[in-house]
Amino acid sequence: MPESDPKFQALLEEKEAIEKAARINRLHWFIIFCSLTLTFSAWYVSKAQVQEKINIQFAREAERVTELVKERLEKYENALLSGVATIDSQSYGITYEEWKRFSDTLRIDQKYPGINGIGVIFYLKNENEKKLFLEKEHQNRANFSIHPQHKESEFWPITLIEPESSNKKALGLDIAHEKTRYEAAQKARDTGKPQITGPITLVQDIENTPGFLFYVPFYKNNETKSFEARQENFIGLVYAPFIFKKLIKGTLEKQKRYVGLQILDGDTILYDEHIPEDIDYDPTPLFKTQYKINTYGREWIYNIWSTKSFNNSLHDNKPVLILVSGLLIDVLLLFFFIFMSRSNHRAIEFANKMTEGYKHKNEALEKLIERIMDSNQELERFAYVAAHDMQEPLRMTSNFSELLHKEYLQQLDDQGKEFLRYCMEGSKRLQNILDDLLEYSKIGEADTKKELFSSDQILKTILENLNEPIKESKAEIIAQNMPEITGNPMRFSRLLQNLIENAIKYQKKDNIPIIQISAKETDMFWIFKVKDNGIGIKAEYQEQIFEPFKRLHSSSEYPGTGIGLAICSKIVNKMGGELWVESEFEKGSTFSFSIPKI
Repeated sequence: MPESDPKFQALLEEKEAIEKAARINRLHWFIIFCSLTLTFSAWYVSKAQVQEKINIQFAREAERVTELVKERLEKYENALLSGVATIDSQSYGITYEEWKRFSDTLRIDQKYPGINGIGVIFYLKNENEKKLFLEKEHQNRANFSIHPQHKESEFWPITLIEPESSNKKALGLDIAHEKTRYEAAQKARDTGKPQITGPITLVQDIENTPGFLFYVPFYKNNETKSFEARQENFIGLVYAPFIFKKLIKGTLEKQKRYVGLQILDGDTILYDEHIPEDIDYDPTPLFKTQYKINTYGREWIYNIWSTKSFNNSLHDNKPVLILVSGLLIDVLLLFFFIFMSRSNHRAIEFANKMTEGYKHKNEALEKLIERIMDSNQELERFAYVAAHDMQEPLRMTSNFSELLHKEYLQQLDDQGKEFLRYCMEGSKRLQNILDDLLEYSKIGEADTKKELFSSDQILKTILENLNEPIKESKAEIIAQNMPEITGNPMRFSRLLQNLIENAIKYQKKDNIPIIQISAKETDMFWIFKVKDNGIGIKAEYQEQIFEPFKRLHSSSEYPGTGIGLAICSKIVNKMGGELWVESEFEKGSTFSFSIPKI
């Protein structure tokens, strides 16, 4: 067949077209490249977000450890101050029996775990005062003595200590015999402030582990205005001895935390869990941090690191799932393109024969698509009508209840009036629930549009909206560091307003709400906090409160639908963040949420 024959040329062109279709072209490779790029980008961003959440979790654990130690020492300080008040009420001449009654009232073994005892140290200026002091003590305690001997001219004997049975070796001990105890005592006297000693070994500690003494000074007539007044009127110290490992055991239960702890005073290790013998020891911790905290005149260094239990708590496999799923899709794309290219030459031949048939099928398919689109529109109309119809009978019930109340209230007996009130309140509550349900179901529909907005300006608008409840409750609202962020301003406003309304509402009777709103920046997120002084939430309910309709109180105590926090949680999740709560029952709550920067 000659090459000039038109039929021959047509066959050649058809052959070239089939061969070209049988190869993977540049467009296919470009699609695979873009898919791989998106897969690795999504994996990287997801991994960074997960890492940031882990960082936040570790930071929260580390801060919680230091705060618990600080709070516990403040509790011990209050116990010592109550001892000062007791001595002051006895005109500074307290007896052994009176001090024992005071100690028994404190119940230090139950209310102050970690403390080794509570005692009194009297200050004797010279040898003559020491002699008179011993004569007085021997009237009631013939075996009492001051020991050991030392070169100082003044004396600081431990005169009273409870429980005496476990602290017997300390009774009569003159703390002026040893430099660390003595210097801290002098500093407490001269400053008038509570003071902790440097690391020491308590005489009552048979294991010879690190410990310290906690001093609170007391003065005649509380004269502490000047250095000279403190020197002149100083009487002595109320003190508590501590064995450090016992203090930590009573303060930080190991099974309730995921971080290890080492505490140092200068170069001296007071407490150390970073040892191979510790069951939760991790030789290569993922996270480490250090805090230097001034603690009653001493600088304690907290070295905190993640443990095996912390590592075991990290179960977020989202980045790995994204990477594996993306690569699997890319492989399937590649096989699909290969299969498609090999099938194209058969498809082209077959297409010529089936063009007419496909034409009719395409027309049928277009009609099917049109019917599906019509069905979707009908479903949307049905959803709207259903929502509307649910509210209409409710609105009618509410309106007629109000008319009945307005026109016929005086004709009803007391029971009828009560029934009518139940009907009106139930209608109003059901309307609120339906409104919140509709809002909950619509969250996310219009959230794809993001814009830059001022969270401070949003807060000002919210406070204007809540002007009436703020005035009624006399709430004090303090805000700081409110940044510009990117997201849906309407949803953010609803989220923040819900949290502020809850902070105002969930308060003890006659309590003035104090609400602190703040934000801080991390590498990937803005972390907002709404802190209140309300009724707080018990630990066992802190996860459940974000579920729809989960109420911890009756409507008569605190009105509401039970969906507010669920709405907040869904808004934060749709914005790519996380909502959580930290709360102490009857002392207040802190709701925190993270908003991605991009």
